[in-house]
Amino acid sequence: MAWLVALGLVAFVVVVIVSVERTRRLLVVEAAGGRIARLSGRAPAELTADIEDVLGRSRATGTIVLRLQGGRVVVRAEKGIDETTAQRLRNVVGRFPVARLRTARRVRRGAR
Repeated sequence: MAWLVALGLVAFVVVVIVSVERTRRLLVVEAAGGRIARLSGRAPAELTADIEDVLGRSRATGTIVLRLQGGRVVVRAEKGIDETTAQRLRNVVGRFPVARLRTARRVRRGAR
C-alpha cells in the first residue's frame, strides 16, 4: 500500500514539473526546407513572418523553441539549425518585448 502512495506522489510531481515547463515555453517552430511545417504557442503575426523569412533565406530544417528564462526570451535551435541562422532568429526575437510575446495570440499551424 505504501508503494502505491509513493507512486501517486511521484506521478503528481512529474505532472507539476511538466506543466511548469510547458508554461515557460512560448513558441515551438518546426521548419522543413526553409518553410514553417508546424507552429504552436504564442506569437505575434509579425514575428512568425520574420521567422519564416529567416528560415526561407537559409533553407533551414529543424526545430526552434522560444522559452521564458530569467525574465527573458531564450531562443534554442535544435535538430539542424546552424549557428548563423540561430543568431538571426535571436536578433528577430529580440525586437519584441517579453510582455508582447507573453500576451500574443495562440497560433497553431501544420500537422499535430
